[in-house]
Amino acid sequence: RPDPAAGPTVVGLGIFFQDVASLSDVDQTLDADVLVVARWRDPRLADRARGDASAECPAPDGRLWIPALEPENLRGRQAFYPTRFLVDGRGVVTYARRLWVKLAYPLDFRDFPLDRHRWQVTLWPVTSRTDEIVFHPLRSATGTNERLSIQGWRVGEPSIASSTGPRVGRAGSFAHVDVELGLERDWSYHAWKLGVPLTLIVLMAYGVYFIPASAVPQQIGLGMTSMLTLIAYMLALGGTLPRIAYLTRADRFFVGSALLVFLGLVKAVA
Repeated sequence: RPDPAAGPTVVGLGIFFQDVASLSDVDQTLDADVLVVARWRDPRLADRARGDASAECPAPDGRLWIPALEPENLRGRQAFYPTRFLVDGRGVVTYARRLWVKLAYPLDFRDFPLDRHRWQVTLWPVTSRTDEIVFHPLRSATGTNERLSIQGWRVGEPSIASSTGPRVGRAGSFAHVDVELGLERDWSYHAWKLGVPLTLIVLMAYGVYFIPASAVPQQIGLGMTSMLTLIAYMLALGGTLPRIAYLTRADRFFVGSALLVFLGLVKAVA
């Protein structure tokens, strides 16, 4: 570690989202293409001959101190190119890695499909405590690309903050960086996919009130057809909705539609 006698090494961190590809409601995972930028000063690499310029170098194995970091709830990671770094005349090292990552984070879907979320990514040092490493947020290196490939979501600008505190299962205090990304679901898709078909099924079920009272078989047939259509539609959409233990707005709409269709069937049979 650079100059351990001078106290903890200050490491600046920033995360730029090159792309946010997808968010899985079922798995509650986010796939993203990110550029992680870390910056710190290593006096051993200083060279006044460089002046204010920076030299690009490949990372020499075992000869360059690099802070070991790990994101919380990481499910997968793939690096795009070999590790490289920039170092200026004062020994300030700028280290950048472009990664494809899959991250998990628990979300609250009670307002689905009108839900909004703050997706949080937390970066921790693997072993170093606060007496060895502290973090400083690089807000200038944190942001998102103008065009993202994710569909069905509006992605806001990320925010970044650093703090210290305990870590579960580890003794001592650790520094960490939290990056929050605002996500707002585009509800129009679900309005057409859920709201309109269910409304039409309910209206179809209440067609029994317009069938003459003497046509009992036709009333029962329409009521049964509406109920079976609703059940089949609910089963077909079940795989696309989050598997959670509480009811969402969409679930309550489903239940309400089922009750209305059932009341139409009861009227046909009674």
